[in-house]
Amino acid sequence: MAANLPISAEQEAERLRALKPYRALEHAHHQIFGQIATLTARLFAAPMAQVSLVDADEVVYPGNVGEPPLASRLRREDSICAVAVYQPNTTTVFSNLRNEPCRWVSKEAQKDFAFYASHPIQTVTGQPIGSLCVLDRKPRTFTAAEREVLQRMAGLTMKLLDLELLAAPAQAPALWAAIKRRVDLSLQRIETLTALARWEMSPETTTAQAYRASIQEERLLILQDIEYEVSAAFARLP
Repeated sequence: MAANLPISAEQEAERLRALKPYRALEHAHHQIFGQIATLTARLFAAPMAQVSLVDADEVVYPGNVGEPPLASRLRREDSICAVAVYQPNTTTVFSNLRNEPCRWVSKEAQKDFAFYASHPIQTVTGQPIGSLCVLDRKPRTFTAAEREVLQRMAGLTMKLLDLELLAAPAQAPALWAAIKRRVDLSLQRIETLTALARWEMSPETTTAQAYRASIQEERLLILQDIEYEVSAAFARLP
C-alpha cells in the first residue's frame, strides 16, 4: 500500500512524525485507549470498537474491545483503517462487507466482521494519526446522526490523547475519573433504551422510533458532558 499512498512521501513523513508521541503512549500501555474504545462501543451498542494508530508498516490497536478479541496489530495492507485514515473529515462506512468488501484490503482480513465505520483521529495541525472505529459481525445501517456522533467522538479522542500527553502522571487518572463519572449514568440509560427498542416487533413502530430518537439525544448529551469535562481538565493543567 505504501507505493499507492494518496499523499506525497514528504506528507507521509510529516504524518509519521506527528504520530510518534502517541505511539509512545501506546508502548506505555496507557489505559486511555481501552477506555475510549469501551465508551465508543457502548455509545453505539456495538460489540466491537477500536482506536487505531496507523504507522509506516503496521496498524496497531491499543484500544480494542470485542469478543473474541480482535487483532492488536495488522499489516497495513490488511487493515481498512489504513485506508480510512486518508479520508480527512470523512466517515468511512461499509454497511455490509460481505456483499461489498473494501477493495483495497484482502477479503481474509475482513472475514470476522460485516460492518465497519471509522473516522480519522487528527491532530490540531490536521495530521491523521489513526482512527476511531465501530464494528459489528452483522450488517447494519449507519445514519447521518450516527456519523455526526462518531466524528465528534473522534475529535474528543484526539483531545483525550493530548490531555494524556500533557497531564502529569499522577494527575491523569483523576481527570479521566471525572469524565467517567459524568457519562456512566447516561450510558446506562442508552443501554436501557436500546434494550427496550429491541423488544419492539418492528423497527418502524412509533415506539421504536421514539426510542431511537431518545438514544440519539442521550449520545449528544454524553458528548456535551465529555467536551465540558475535557475543557475543564485542560484548564486545570499547570
